[in-house]
This record gives sequence, C-alpha cells and structure tokens, in this order.
Amino acid sequence: MRLTNAEPTATPSGGAPIQEAADPPAARAKTPSARPSHWRPDIEGLRALAVGAVIAAHIGFPYAAGGFTGVDVFFVISGFLITSLLLREMDRTGRISIAGFYARRAVRLLPAAAIVLAATLAAAWMWLPRTRLPDIATDAAAAALNVVNIRLAREGTDYLNADAAPSPLQHFWSLAVEEQFYIVWPLLLLAVALLARRIWGGRFANAGHLRRRRTALVAIVLIAVGAGSLYLSATRSDPDPVWSYFGIHTRAWELAAGAGVAVAADRLRRLPAWAAAPLSWAGLGLVVASVLLIDERTTFPGTAAALPVAGTALVIAAGCAPHRFGATALLGIAPAQYVGKISYGLYLWHWPLIMIGPAILGLGEPRLRHYLLLMAAAFILAVVTFHLVENPIRTRRSLVQVPSRALAMGGGLITAALALSILASLQPMPVASNEEAAEITGNDSTVWELLDDSSDVDTVPVNLTPSIEDATLDTPALYEDGCQVDRDDPNVNEDCWYGDPDGEKTVVLFGDSHAAQWFPALNQVAEASGWRLLVMTKSNCSVPEVDTYDPVLEREYTECPEWKDGVFDLLEEVEPDVVVATALDEKEIIADDPAQAWTDGWVASVERLQDTGAEVYYLADSPDVGNNVPDCLGSNPQNASVCVGDLDESVIDPERREATIEAVADAGAEVVDPIPWLCDVEQGTCPVVVGNLLVYRDSNHLTARFVAELIPQLATAIPLEPAQSQ
Repeated sequence: MRLTNAEPTATPSGGAPIQEAADPPAARAKTPSARPSHWRPDIEGLRALAVGAVIAAHIGFPYAAGGFTGVDVFFVISGFLITSLLLREMDRTGRISIAGFYARRAVRLLPAAAIVLAATLAAAWMWLPRTRLPDIATDAAAAALNVVNIRLAREGTDYLNADAAPSPLQHFWSLAVEEQFYIVWPLLLLAVALLARRIWGGRFANAGHLRRRRTALVAIVLIAVGAGSLYLSATRSDPDPVWSYFGIHTRAWELAAGAGVAVAADRLRRLPAWAAAPLSWAGLGLVVASVLLIDERTTFPGTAAALPVAGTALVIAAGCAPHRFGATALLGIAPAQYVGKISYGLYLWHWPLIMIGPAILGLGEPRLRHYLLLMAAAFILAVVTFHLVENPIRTRRSLVQVPSRALAMGGGLITAALALSILASLQPMPVASNEEAAEITGNDSTVWELLDDSSDVDTVPVNLTPSIEDATLDTPALYEDGCQVDRDDPNVNEDCWYGDPDGEKTVVLFGDSHAAQWFPALNQVAEASGWRLLVMTKSNCSVPEVDTYDPVLEREYTECPEWKDGVFDLLEEVEPDVVVATALDEKEIIADDPAQAWTDGWVASVERLQDTGAEVYYLADSPDVGNNVPDCLGSNPQNASVCVGDLDESVIDPERREATIEAVADAGAEVVDPIPWLCDVEQGTCPVVVGNLLVYRDSNHLTARFVAELIPQLATAIPLEPAQSQ
C-alpha cells in the first residue's frame, strides 16, 4: 500500500514517490517530458504488480490472499528511490536540503491524497450510516497528519471496536508509516554528511575518499536501523500483531532494505549480466510466492515479510546492472508501465470504493464481479487524478523551483483536510420525528411488558437511551475499572470486587465480554442481597476448556487458558458460593470436532468451578442480530423494523447450543436462558428498541442501560439469598 507512483518526467529510477531527479530543478523544468537516463522500468513494473496484488487481496480474488504483501514491495521501492535521491544530492552538494525534500514530497503526494480524503468524507456522509461519520472524520484528520497508523493500531486493539466495519481510510496507514520514516531518515543522512565533512573534509580533502567514507557511515546507520527494526518485527509480531502490522518500529527495516540497495548501487552496477538476469527472476519469484503462500493466518510482518522484501530488493539490485533477459522483459511491458505510473492514485482510490461502493450500488452482499466493476471505476479515477492533478502540479515550475511555495501548498491542503474532518464530525444525526417512546423506569413500565410489541416499532424515538451516537460508549463500569482484561494480558486482576463489600457470601461473574455485559444487573442484585461480587472477565476468552483462534491476535489465543488457570486458582482460595458463567458462542475452535470440543470443554469448566464449592449457573449466550444496530438505526430512522433480528438466525449454532445446555445441566449446573428476556419467541424476532431503550450497542453486545432493566428477570433466575436471611 504505497504512496508513490511515478512518471518519467521528474523521477529518478522509474518514478519515485516524489518526482525528484538527479538533474537540477531548472533542467527538469525545461524538459518536463524527458525521461532521465536512470529510468527503471523494472521498478515501475514492480509498482504495478504491488498495487495489483493489494487490490486482488482486498476484493477476495482467488489465490491472492497474500496480496497485502504488495505494501512491503512499495516500502522497499520507496526506500531505494528516496535514498538514491538523497545520496545524489549529497554527492552533488555535500549536504541535503531538508526544506527541498519535504517540499517535493508535498507536491508529489498531498494533492491526490487531499482529493481522496475529501471525496471519501463526502461519500461517507451520503451513503454510509451517519453513526460512522465521526470516526471516519477522525480517521481523515489522522491521515492528513500522517498518524492514522497509530490510530488504527489503538482502535484495532480495542475489543469494544471489534464489531466496527473497517474504515474507508484505513489504507492511508502505509503512507503514514513512510512519512514517519522520512521525518527521521533525511535528518540522519544530513547528520552523516556533516559528520563526514568534519572528519574527512577540508580544503585538500579528496572528494572520492570523502564520498566513500560518507557512504560507509550511511551503511552503518542503515544496518543499525534495519537490524533493530527487523528484531522487533521478528519478536513482537506474534504477541502484538496489531501494533506490529501498523507500526513504524516493525516496518522501518523494509524501507531500510531498499535504502541499503541504494547505498550499494555503485557496486551492484558491476554485476555481470549472467548473474543479474537470474537474480531479477529469482526476486520476482519471491514476490509472487509471497502473494500465493502468505495469508491472514501468517504472523505478519514478522520474519514472513522477508519474502517480499528480499524479492523486491533482488529485482532492484539486479536492475542496477545492465543485462538482458531479466525480469524487466515481463515487468517492462506497456500495460505494467502505465499501471505503475498511476499506481499511487489507484492505491488511494481502490479502498474507499471497496468500502463505500457497495452502499452506493445498493448491494447488501457484493460479490467478486461487483468488486471488479468498482475497481474499474478506481482505475478511471486514478487516470483522471494522475493527468489532471498529480502530473500538472508536480511539474509546475513555480512549485518545483520554490520550496516555500510547495510547503505552503502542502500546509494549505492539510489544513483544508482537517477543516473538512471537523465539519464532518459535527454533522447531526438524522431525526425521524419528535415522537417519544414510553420511558422504561422499572416502575411504571418494564421491558417485559413492552417486549412483545417492540418488533413492529418503525420510528426511532427521539428519547432513545442511550442515543445512537453514544451507543458504543454505553458499557459496564468494569471496563473503566480495568476489570475487563485485555486480550494480550494473561494476568488475573484480583481487585475486581463489587456488590456489597461487607457481604459474607460471594458470587462470581466469569467469562468474556458477553459475561461482562450482564454486570449492571448482577451487581445491583448482589448489592441488594448483601453479597460480594467478584468479576473475572477477559476479552474474547471462552469459559469452556478449548483451544481457540483469536482473529485480532491472528494466532492461537494462548493467553486465554493461561488466564483461566489463574482464575481457577483464585477461586479455589475465594471459595465462592455462586458462579455465573457465560461466553459468546461464536468462537473459532481449534479441534477436529469443534462442536463436541466446545460441549466437552463447557462440562470440564463447570466441573472445575464446582470443585471450588460453588453452585454454578450457566447463562446461555444472548442473540446476535446480525447487523450493527446503531448503524442500522442511523440509516433507517423511519424504518427501524428492518434492524430487528430474526430469532432463528440470531442464535449462534442452535444445535451446539442445545447440546451444551443439556450437557452442563447433566453435569449439575443450573441453566439460565436469556432468550425470552430479549426476543419475542412467539413472533420469532429479537427487537432492537424496547420502549425508549436501545437494546444493542453493536450486533451482539447489550447496552448497559438495557441490562440494568433486566434486574427482575436475573434476580428470579439466579436467586441470591438476602443477607438478613443468612
């Protein structure tokens, strides 16, 4: 996912991300259409391959699951081209113009990026649920400031966001990584140039000697940066996959690999043709292999990224030496050259169209043919953007020759993008009417009384609680208290005590976020009954003794069983009177017979809980209505009934559910089924608005406000003996 395309006019080796060449600005301005002598058609072809691989992976094209490695190809290309430019400037002038460097990047990258940001915000406002607009606006601001990768990493590790759709601006993360690298890299090279001049320079210094010493210093810096980043990539990608995927700390070595080829370019030019040609084919083979062999299950970047990185580096390195019959024979064909030239715009446009295009076309479940149509539109937009925006601006003399003007233009574009982001974030939610629904207080009206009539509600009430905008924030207090343990934390938090602190009896709430959602009701029941409540919940961690795969960590969820063992050890000390255990049924189980493993795992866990002396209540899972409810209501404020879930489809794996209920009941656990509290079992529907209450904060988590109104049902199903009767 790359931010450069290239154009023969003002680019070094085959189209750099910033249209800077070895020729001085004046010379470039005089002959804007002349192709430099160091033009690299193999690099342009690599760009085409990279952007094609990325797009193929994103649209689900067969055998292209590893196409996301095209981003790594772009990183290596960028490291090579930018470093080549900087080294040529050092050789020419003995220094680096930092202002000139950033001015060229501003001219090259920002105009097209600003147009895509503005268009995406407008499309999101028109076609996506209004509830998503504030987050997308924040993404746009982060993209404009080149920190969107950090935002995505933080959001990606937030379990409360697990149900959120990907941002249509998510692909800007790679641009952010590159810009963060180039905040530091030119400054390091400038420091090297000044240090070399001080040590080996002087009136009588030999220019060739100074250049060799300076190059050696650059190589040392590169090795240090690359080795440190590669180490972090190899060691942190497995335990911390989200931050490792989006972070500069695990990606810098890929840019450094390209920079290393640039440093060694003089020596690489001496490669014999008989060696260069097969090396280029070998490199291309590695890049293609990465697309075919790597998939979403691969720990990435990790050491797996070495496949596309090494392949790209080999192609570029081999291309430094003149040879025939190399990979350029394929990469240099005219279609590949043109796609490579517009690859920056193509990369920018493709992802918003994938994310918003189906809504524009009114497609509920788009198929590959629909995505191919959308990619044709992306290609057209990329062509138009290149010829009407990118190329005219980056060859404009007034900007190319005067860095201050280019920087001013860049600052103006960033400011405009930020202003649009703020404007988008302030857009109000659509209001269907001023009608108010019956307020559920637990006194005058109850959930139980209104549930059966709630599936036919058409209008979102103006007094909806929580509001659609605030739905995702309506979570149990234990999240703020740190008692919902994060995925990557295997440690037990022993300080999560609630209820009556002076209570003589103890009830435990045990499970994942679907256990945590019941906290508002169970806590009040415990407090009213004079019981202590110990909360033991962990994100996506199932109660049953099974091995599971975590989609966020992208690996086996080893922290879950480790955490559960700690919980069981703690409960043996606490000796609780009652344990309420529940978990989301939708888990990816690692077993030959997942359904049987799930049921057997529940029985094993129930027996371990019973060994602590506790009476065990198995609280069956709540429904998943299949759509993000706040988003759906925001898009259908006058037709809220379309968001109502079908009971048969909302229950996850009904056969396994029934088998588990029967098995845990046979093991001695009390079974509590919340489906009648949440769904109209006669109509076979699961309402999403009951009275003035919003039932779900996403597709499957209940709002804390709604759960608080289920105290009568929970108190009846799980009776806690009042303190005065003890």
